[in-house]
Amino acid sequence: MQEEINVIKHLLAVEKESSSLIDDAVKEADSRTTHARNQANSQFKQKYEEIAASLQSEFEQTLENKKSEHNKQMTQFETQLLQSPRNYEAFNKVLDGILGV
Repeated sequence: MQEEINVIKHLLAVEKESSSLIDDAVKEADSRTTHARNQANSQFKQKYEEIAASLQSEFEQTLENKKSEHNKQMTQFETQLLQSPRNYEAFNKVLDGILGV
């Protein structure tokens, strides 16, 4: 009978030790998972900020190019208008026709 009690006590001790090992393994797995997640988030944030900065820079450069192109076209148009001959007589005739004079 004593031998059976000793076997049962030994089995309980082994079960307690295995439970402790499993708990330690779960804690280690959680720690590694948390570390990996934090590292992945950090890398994602870094890449995201790099891409966002690149896109912002590209946008600003494109915007400046478009503004410059627009200003150039407006200047060319203004120059063209100023160089166009003015026919006041024909203009006044059209206005008279519109106004019914």
